[in-house]
Amino acid sequence: MADPEKQTTAAEMVRELAHQGLLAHYYREASAEERRRLRVGGSEIAWPLVFLRVTRPVERKRGHQTCATSVERLAPDCLDHFHDDVEAVLDDLFARADMPIENLEGWLTTWMRRATIDGYRRRRGQRGAPQRPRVPKWLADGLNRDAWLVELAKSILEWAGTEATAGTSLWPVTAWAERRATLTGNHEAGDPVVANEIEVVLTAMRRRPSWYERNVERPLGHKRAPVHFPSRDSSGGYAEPELLALVERHEKDEALLLELASQAIALMKHRMDSGDDLHDLVAEVLGTVFGALPAAHGLDRRPGDSPADPEQVEALIGDSDRLNRIVETVVELLRCGDRPSER
Repeated sequence: MADPEKQTTAAEMVRELAHQGLLAHYYREASAEERRRLRVGGSEIAWPLVFLRVTRPVERKRGHQTCATSVERLAPDCLDHFHDDVEAVLDDLFARADMPIENLEGWLTTWMRRATIDGYRRRRGQRGAPQRPRVPKWLADGLNRDAWLVELAKSILEWAGTEATAGTSLWPVTAWAERRATLTGNHEAGDPVVANEIEVVLTAMRRRPSWYERNVERPLGHKRAPVHFPSRDSSGGYAEPELLALVERHEKDEALLLELASQAIALMKHRMDSGDDLHDLVAEVLGTVFGALPAAHGLDRRPGDSPADPEQVEALIGDSDRLNRIVETVVELLRCGDRPSER
């Protein structure tokens, strides 16, 4: 057993226990608090190796040159992958370090690739995804054995079982378009073509609903929602994200106009019994109804962009030709008894 008096840091304690061949046994018997301390020490030793041997080559292969420079510059999703790989290496270390290890860094490097692959497969299994995704024969036949579509099908199965997200999109279409260009030599097909091909592959997969649910839908359901990173505005600050619109603006505009028209027709019917001049009546009612909009109406629009802008209504009433046409329409509506919402 390591002498506690010789241990000045958690990392030194891990080294000493590994040197004595006692690390795995000590970890199994340790309390939760002591295990946390050992993992902190092991992480201090392992993370530089993981970044150098695993993360940096992967990020360069993916074209993430900035992420390959340092841990501090890893993008959020790439940082998550890095942490997962470090945890996998630590799991392997504390499970298998049951013999004297003279060179801990060398031992970790030797087994690092196997440990990260095992960790990746284990995480896929926890999300219900196949640990080693393969395109079954029936699916390849359904894609007419097209080499790129079969490769795309495998990419979909792999992607469904990972933690990674593609921003606000479900699939990393741009990355797959680049891979398509590399594999096929066709550099003219862009994101729209690949998006259509994804639907072709998904349609073929859905021919076996239970298989599709097990291998695609269920793993996708374990993905985390993407984090919103606000874009910068012209002043260098962060622009506010647009509000989530539950109803399209044109639908809200149409509903507002129909409501105002209904109010105007109802008021005109009531006033006509008093024998008022129709032209004066229409002008007064339109001004009253549309002028009663809340003061905050239209503040989120450019001037003149609202279909119920009181200034536009005032200009309309002041145009005799246009007002005459409105009066004719009102007379026809009142004569037929039609409701504006039905026309």
